[in-house]
Amino acid sequence: MDDNQDFAYAVSDKALRNIAETAAKDVDGVTAVTRCSVSVKDGSVSLRLGIRAVYGVNLHELALAIQKCTAGAVQDMADPKGLDISVTIEDLVLPPAD
Repeated sequence: MDDNQDFAYAVSDKALRNIAETAAKDVDGVTAVTRCSVSVKDGSVSLRLGIRAVYGVNLHELALAIQKCTAGAVQDMADPKGLDISVTIEDLVLPPAD
């Protein structure tokens, strides 16, 4: 294939969801992703994540870290034209006992 030749590919909603969920779970303070919805329109991706967080963490900073980590993973792997990520803290859990 010629390097100057255009080619088309698509990334499924399921694949985008898996990328987002995996990235979010890697953030310290996240215990689970409770929901993840994806919509794609004209090459732009919109993600809605619901997460369960550890009680006591700064929730504002956690949400920003989730957005940053998730955005980086989706950008690196799928390269969408646009990206919007919304995070909802849906539940808190007590940290594990030492």
